[in-house]
Amino acid sequence: MGSNSFHLVIAREQDGSLQILHKEKQQVQLAQGLSPDGILSSDAMERGLNCLRDFSQRFSNLCETQVRLVATHTLRVARNRDAFVSAALKIIPYPIEIIPGHEEARLIYSGIAQSQVLGKRNLVIDIGGGSTEVVIGEKNQPMQLSSLRCGCVSYNERFFADGQLTLAAFRAAQSAADKQFASLSKEYFSGNWEMVLGSSGSVKAICEALAELYGDETVTLSRLKELKLRLVQWGEISQVQLANVEARRVPLVPAGLAILISFFRRLGIGRLDFTQGALREGVLYELAGIGQYQDIRQRTVESIAQLYHVDQQHAAKVRDTVMAQFEQVADDWQLRPHARLLSYAASLHEIGIHINSRGHHKHGAYIIAHSDLPGFSQDLQRDLALLIANHRKKPDLEAIGALELGHRLAMVRLLALLRLGVLTHLGRIAPPLTLKCSAIDSEQLLVRPQKGTKFNLLLKDLQREQKRLAPLGLKLELEGMDRL
Repeated sequence: MGSNSFHLVIAREQDGSLQILHKEKQQVQLAQGLSPDGILSSDAMERGLNCLRDFSQRFSNLCETQVRLVATHTLRVARNRDAFVSAALKIIPYPIEIIPGHEEARLIYSGIAQSQVLGKRNLVIDIGGGSTEVVIGEKNQPMQLSSLRCGCVSYNERFFADGQLTLAAFRAAQSAADKQFASLSKEYFSGNWEMVLGSSGSVKAICEALAELYGDETVTLSRLKELKLRLVQWGEISQVQLANVEARRVPLVPAGLAILISFFRRLGIGRLDFTQGALREGVLYELAGIGQYQDIRQRTVESIAQLYHVDQQHAAKVRDTVMAQFEQVADDWQLRPHARLLSYAASLHEIGIHINSRGHHKHGAYIIAHSDLPGFSQDLQRDLALLIANHRKKPDLEAIGALELGHRLAMVRLLALLRLGVLTHLGRIAPPLTLKCSAIDSEQLLVRPQKGTKFNLLLKDLQREQKRLAPLGLKLELEGMDRL
């Protein structure tokens, strides 16, 4: 679900590779309905929802189907995106992943890596409707990921909305894009690229336009400037004659061209080639779990744990305890979809100790909230940070209370299990205390120690937990501890 177009791809896994069965797209132009203060218009939402209604008919009756819905820049920045997501869930009953810009960039590079052989040192640009992703990669591995606030739909609205193609409009658009590219890290300006590649619709349309002028799709700065002068000579978008370019794409060519010219000038690019792969292919291969894309999130968790010197032996013990408790209540509390989130939180709950042990839950949450986490959507990253922030001490009632009701209930239940698991491992050397958990109802958790458990301190800790969980609407019932 991009800022310009929504794409549907249906594929099947065949002997370790993907066979594309069906492709379809609709030009929804969500970004066109995004106001300067970040409010998505009802008209734009309805265009998106109508597209989802159409797409749902293509796969709703397929058997053994894995479905992944990924949204990019416009829904990433829209302040009222929850209204769209709620309406979309009634049409297609699968969660929408609103991915961060760096995750979009990673998936784009992954998709390209599946579509062609890459060089030792590569630079990739993908001009979308609302954002532009720029990636440095070494062979199949992305090394630097950046997402910039410039896109063909948003820049069309800002600089070419009246349909007039003037040098002044191009200068203004290029100047705005220059500021975005100037924010890139120094690695992007080092040059010596073995391959410079462009992906997705805007770059493709520009290549198709250049093919009309020169007979091939080679992209150089001089050719881009010549195309800009041709557009200015036509004077207005209604007069543009580009037979090779899809008619609906033509109005977005000037904005995409301004961004691409800025990219060439600011980063000193000599030549660019178009590549077929992009975000969709990256999503598909990870969804299928093929090759190097198996469980990217688990690799991310392990990498973060190593980076912040987590005591992984202790973290594994806590995780095993937490997940054992999870199994005891998961079905009654309908928590199955959140199993991996809870496992990640247990594995990483102590990453903040690397900064300071006293408030390590807060430091850990900050690290998670402000890190690039390959494989994680914005919402999953937010939930992980929230669990880590509240795994000890008094819970943040305001942050948890701000969640949507159904999601808040799930998060409170996960939080209770995480806190109990951490609590039973407070003595790092002594054998862990063991608890049995049962869901009495939606708001009560019964906790009792296994036989032989010494619970002098445990009872005090659990009584403290009773008081801390009560304001969240969860009552902790203690059983079998009356012998103290």
